[in-house]
Amino acid sequence: MPRTSPPWGGTTPVPNFLLDRVMPRLTDTEWRVLCVIVRQTFGWHLGPGKRKLSDWLSHYQLKRRTGRQSAAVSRAIDRLVKRGLITVRDSHERLVSSSSARRRAKSHLLFSLHTRLAFPSYQRRIGYAQIGSSKSKNNKTNPDKRKQQHARKPSRSTNASP
Repeated sequence: MPRTSPPWGGTTPVPNFLLDRVMPRLTDTEWRVLCVIVRQTFGWHLGPGKRKLSDWLSHYQLKRRTGRQSAAVSRAIDRLVKRGLITVRDSHERLVSSSSARRRAKSHLLFSLHTRLAFPSYQRRIGYAQIGSSKSKNNKTNPDKRKQQHARKPSRSTNASP
């Protein structure tokens, strides 16, 4: 059977770990920034079986590609770096881990997925420990909270009426 391209054109391979473990724990803007980085790296062929591992992106490009404001993109990059999901390097290939250092660079920055994400042991560790759980306190999605609420007895008022 001949191999054909999908009708929608090219595709970008997205690691299952990002879809299964990381996506549910990220904010919308963090996920969008991560998707742009994956698209700009893994979305490009360098030869048979080879993909780009990093790409130069400007802050303007990230804003335009994510549809988000500057401050939101900056916060998302900060969180992704702190969580160990991406690395950012300047034009001299030095790690740039803070937003102030990124502003001082005043140029395109080299973005990539963190190299340790390729190791399953790191994926397991980061999937639970660093990314953490949702900040939502919605008791409908937290079975432990539901159990606690059902176990509690309603408080009675201490009115001293005759």
